[in-house]
Amino acid sequence: MTEKKAALYGSVVDAVDRAPDPDTPPGALPHRPDSGVTSTGGAHAVMNHRGDSVTLSGRGYVLVRWQISPQYRPGTLVMPAWTGLRGKLFHVASGGGRRMDDPVSATDPAATGMGSPSTGYAVLPPGTQQMWQNEYFHLDGTVTLTVNERGADYGVSVFPTTWEAVEKDVTTGPDQGAKRYGLVRDTGEDDTPVPQYLTRDTPADPATVAQRSRV
Repeated sequence: MTEKKAALYGSVVDAVDRAPDPDTPPGALPHRPDSGVTSTGGAHAVMNHRGDSVTLSGRGYVLVRWQISPQYRPGTLVMPAWTGLRGKLFHVASGGGRRMDDPVSATDPAATGMGSPSTGYAVLPPGTQQMWQNEYFHLDGTVTLTVNERGADYGVSVFPTTWEAVEKDVTTGPDQGAKRYGLVRDTGEDDTPVPQYLTRDTPADPATVAQRSRV
């Protein structure tokens, strides 16, 4: 009998993936330790400008909610970066009822959460994973998230949250008015993916953090 080799933390990094079938419920969401996360931005940090940041500390779940605004400024989107990680940060689930590239108009199939022909589009850098409306992370330690808004206009809101809230979001599907069920990414082990643009370093310019995280 051979022992299963434990996965090395950080060996799996988010990558481009296909949208799951919208009517397929997600797998079970593992319940990681959840004693709570504190945020320098409080219960609801809104970050709309280049250089806005929030530092998160503790053990528990974090929601990052996206707002993409190509009507103000389309173009290449420079992703937020996670810096100064101490401990572990996992990308555990995606939800909010839609991916941001899902259609949003009943009359214009080319209009999505990323933009439309009339406004232009926010375009992700090659190799960047498509974000959903709500992205969920599990932190055990400390990390800082910084908005690197250059090019496309966007903002993110950051909320400490709970396992129960994540589970409710991802299991809400089309029958409840969502475009799609959420997606569970957490395996319960260290082979759960870490987000792109994550580093233990604290660079002067967080926009320089590599897409391929090294933690």
